[in-house]
Amino acid sequence: MKKLIVLIYIAAATLLFGYAKAAEPNHPVAPISGKDKTAIDFPVHFEDLTVKLINNKAQINWSTLTEKNNKQFEIQRSTDGTTFKTIAIVFTLNDSNEVKHYVFRDELKGVKEKKLIYRIKQVDTSEGYAFSKTVSPAL
Repeated sequence: MKKLIVLIYIAAATLLFGYAKAAEPNHPVAPISGKDKTAIDFPVHFEDLTVKLINNKAQINWSTLTEKNNKQFEIQRSTDGTTFKTIAIVFTLNDSNEVKHYVFRDELKGVKEKKLIYRIKQVDTSEGYAFSKTVSPAL
């Protein structure tokens, strides 16, 4: 049943946010804000977040040290550093006390701006959330 719910979420996210390729094979940073959170009780402890351009696509890598009650990661993109748009969602729903690596490839379809800024929004099962640091690819 849990897998069916995840598949429904993925289908809905694809309809809402468009085509996205996500894989779980590389490296964000301690969350800096969230709803109904304290500095001690974050469900996810980020390790690192990087982005680089490969073949005219942005590859976003992040890893977590631990995950507890994590629902999803939303990959967000901005061209001005202020207004961010969710471009993909990676659902997790599994607790982990081991380092987990994630990779997302932004196809950059329809993106004409030269300046790109990314961050990860982590959402827990009670709908609390936190953001990673922001990163830009080296041009």
